[in-house]
Formats: sequence, structure tokens, C-alpha cells
Amino acid sequence: MGIEAGPLQAQLLAWYAQHRRDLPWRQGAGPYRVLVSEFMLQQTQAERVTPRFTAFLQQFPDFAALATATTADVLRAWSGLGYNQRALRLQQIARTVTAQYGGDLPSNIADLRRLPGIGPYTAAAVACFAFGAQIATVDTNIRRILQRLVGADAPDSRLTERQVWELAGAALPEGRAADWNQALMDLGATTCTAHAPDCAHCPVADLCRFRRDGRSSDAPPAPTHRTRSKSPQPFVGSSRYYRGRVLRVLAALDPGAGMALPALGRQIKEDYAGYDATWLEPMLAQLERDGLVALGDDEGEITARLPEG
Repeated sequence: MGIEAGPLQAQLLAWYAQHRRDLPWRQGAGPYRVLVSEFMLQQTQAERVTPRFTAFLQQFPDFAALATATTADVLRAWSGLGYNQRALRLQQIARTVTAQYGGDLPSNIADLRRLPGIGPYTAAAVACFAFGAQIATVDTNIRRILQRLVGADAPDSRLTERQVWELAGAALPEGRAADWNQALMDLGATTCTAHAPDCAHCPVADLCRFRRDGRSSDAPPAPTHRTRSKSPQPFVGSSRYYRGRVLRVLAALDPGAGMALPALGRQIKEDYAGYDATWLEPMLAQLERDGLVALGDDEGEITARLPEG
């Protein structure tokens, strides 16, 4: 396992200098901006995040503003991005930072990992992009590129997570960690994509085992034996789909306003009927346990609203 680090670094950094994406969180990338962007980018494409990031920072420009905001206001600002618990964790971090760190995000990996919602990648990304740490980061795009560079894109030859991080560290150019990590991310987002890699325009195609092995097609390698494939669960109609619809409906209400369960049911499900309450009530109860919804009782009728705490 290995890559030609010198040529790879030179070719990719030269490409990045000409083709880097103009993303708002790369402009004046302070710790708060970096952290917000990293949370928004978890499982969400940059194109969707860009306008929401700008609007979020206008409403909550720093840790203090986010920490003192109502949870309902934070969820309204987040509405539509999905995975709404990210917003709760981000606000928890803001409150911890203001209460325990004097308003300054800690810079070392160990302290970052103690904050809610921050795993190995996010901790490394914040340390690198916000504080200039010379460390590797490994997100989905970087993992895919490194797998392909060493010819391990086939399911039966994938690198372990530890091997990927070791490879990322070995390829890191001295003093250029931030540019290098961003360059790999941009390459994975625009050229070395998951299903249709554009090898003809890749700046490091000549160093790539994936291409040399003839696997530049978007089709996966043919299996050597028959396997039963699982159909992915459709998003529309799933629990996550309806949870998101509940949050969007409640976010559109006036601050402090709630909605009765039957009206809420009709808003999120076109064919909602009275018996659907046995499905909706447990889902709302789980949302309340997750801190995303506040339930109340209005003259014997269940009402839901965004939490103000």
C-alpha cells in the first residue's frame, strides 16, 4: 500500500490553485465559521449548504448569539437542511464554549472530541481549517480518492479505516495541510465522483491505480459469484421523511405557536385519517425525547410546537 506522494502533491495542488471552489466558509475561516460549515456539510451537499450557511451566520454571527438563542429559532434557521439534531448539538457546543472556554473554541483534538457531535473527522477538520494544524482529514470524498489511488476500490480489496487515515497522513505535504485537504475534497466533489469519475480531466489520473486497472467506468466490478442485493429503503414515506416534514411545518408557525395533532397530521400526510394518530403520536413522542419538539395539552388535545428552551 502506497502512493507517489511527491508527484501527487505537486499535481493536485497546482490543479487546486486553478479550480478551487469558491465556498463562503473558506472566506475568513475562523473557528465558528468552520464549525458551523462542518456541521451543515455532514451528509448534505455543498450546493444546498451555501445559501443556508450565509443566512445562518447572519442570524447567529458567533458562539454567543447561538448560545443565547431559543432552540426554536435555531431549528427554524436550520429547517430544510435535514438531520435536525445537528442543530441541537451545534447549539450545545456554543453553550459549552461560552460557559467553559470563555467563548473560544478549543484548538486541540482531545478537547474538540469531548464536545457533542464532534467525531474524528470533524475534530481534524476544525483543527486544520480553523487553527492551522498540520493534520490529515478523511471525509467521504477523500476516502474514495485514496482508495482509488492505491487500487482498492473493489469491494473485496477496500482499505480499513485505519489504513485510510495512515495513507492520508503519509500523503500530507509539509505546511500545506489545509490546501491539501480542501484540494482532495474538491477533486472528489467535482471530478473523482462516486458513480461517474471524470478520469479524462483528473489531474492525478496518471498516478491512479483505479484508472490503470481499467475501472474508470461508473459501473462496479462484476461480482465473481451471485449475490443477493438489498434494495435501499426509499426516503419518501420513511420515518425520517415524516420527522423532517413535522419540523418544517412547525418551523413555519409563528414563534411560540403550536398545532393540534389532527391538523399537523393533515399537513404532513395527504391521506391522514383519525387512526393515523396511533402512528403520529409515538413519532412526536420520540421527537420530544430528541429535544426537537415540545408537546402540550390544549383542553385535552395534544399540541406540538418547537421547543423554546
